[in-house]
Amino acid sequence: MIRIILVDDDDINNFLLKHLLKKSGFDVQGEVFTNPIEAIAYIKKCNADANVIDLLLLDINMPLLSGWEVLDELRLTGETLISENRIYMLSSSVHITDIEQAEKYKEVAGFISKPIGLSQLTEIFAGIAASKVE
Repeated sequence: MIRIILVDDDDINNFLLKHLLKKSGFDVQGEVFTNPIEAIAYIKKCNADANVIDLLLLDINMPLLSGWEVLDELRLTGETLISENRIYMLSSSVHITDIEQAEKYKEVAGFISKPIGLSQLTEIFAGIAASKVE
């Protein structure tokens, strides 16, 4: 099973991703948060319970906290449950500064322009599944 967390304030994107999770063909358990503060609390709880999170999809532009601020908070508190190279930053706009910022975080695997496509998602899941077999 692949455990995924999506943090995005866009209900349409969240609906689309839930649909794609079903179509991906992978055994996926997903948690969706529109509030980044609630997502941080959930990640901390997973860490305390030793529940590994395989993938974090994190919107950059949200109210309350940006995706960058979420990453900084997780770094400050030492949350290490999300595997390195298993965080993808999401944005509906493609600004070169966002792509460059994503490259500054070693935990971030890449930048995805929304909406995420089924082929992108299945490629990410295939990589996760392969690493779990090793």
